[in-house]
Amino acid sequence: MTTTHSLINQLIQLQELVVANMQKKVSQPNARLEELNKSIATLGADLPQQVKSHFNRLLQKHPEAIVPVANDLCTGCGMGLTKSMVQAVHKAEGITRCPNCARFLYYPEQMVAAERKSRSYGEARKTGISRFTSPELMMVPLKGTTPEEVLGEMCTRMADEGFVEDANHLLDVALQREAIISTAVDNGLAFPHVRGVEGGGLSMAVGISKKGIKFGGPGRSLTRIFFFVVIPTATSAFYLRLIAGLAKTFKEKETRELLLGCSTEEELWKALIKATKGTFK
Repeated sequence: MTTTHSLINQLIQLQELVVANMQKKVSQPNARLEELNKSIATLGADLPQQVKSHFNRLLQKHPEAIVPVANDLCTGCGMGLTKSMVQAVHKAEGITRCPNCARFLYYPEQMVAAERKSRSYGEARKTGISRFTSPELMMVPLKGTTPEEVLGEMCTRMADEGFVEDANHLLDVALQREAIISTAVDNGLAFPHVRGVEGGGLSMAVGISKKGIKFGGPGRSLTRIFFFVVIPTATSAFYLRLIAGLAKTFKEKETRELLLGCSTEEELWKALIKATKGTFK
């Protein structure tokens, strides 16, 4: 069992690195990716050859090669799974693949709350950036002075507003993701996120640190604007589009200053809508 759990964790981490590589390309087109590519190669080097080959083939077709099971469904393609297959995934006595899309399967811990009645994803009345966030998820100013404190504030807000069920668990997973590779990019921006979670819709909290904190690696400028995204597997394909749009929008100093100049959460919401109206329709 330990061997299978280790293999699943390795695949999840490898997938995170591959997506991080894609994220860096869309948020920092001129970024040097040698170290990240080296980490991907190192992590994948000792995978069983059959698993590695299948994993790479899946990534060429899908944004996710390993996905969680939720409500007896493969969250990658939505196919219903037999009870025996769900039990096999839960026991992790061997690695299991979806019989329809062939993705690797794992059993997650519940993290995202059920859909809120006050938030209806995908309805026509939701346009622009409001499809992914809401006024309740604006945070200014962030009080934390460390990555853990800032992410803790944002996780707590998402739980308090009913977007996730367990703030502490969300924080643990977010910090594990940051340990793989920092989500800080140029221009004082960071895109911390948790992917592959169960249920709900893609949700984003936006936080402003007036003084800035050290969020990236050595040599990285202070991070002042945080876009923290919780990404269920069913919406994974939208995540990179969201990041690309935000990175493009806030590459300009003028739009960053629009957010940084806000002193209330109401102002931040209005500024975010204004800054992104040309990016997200």
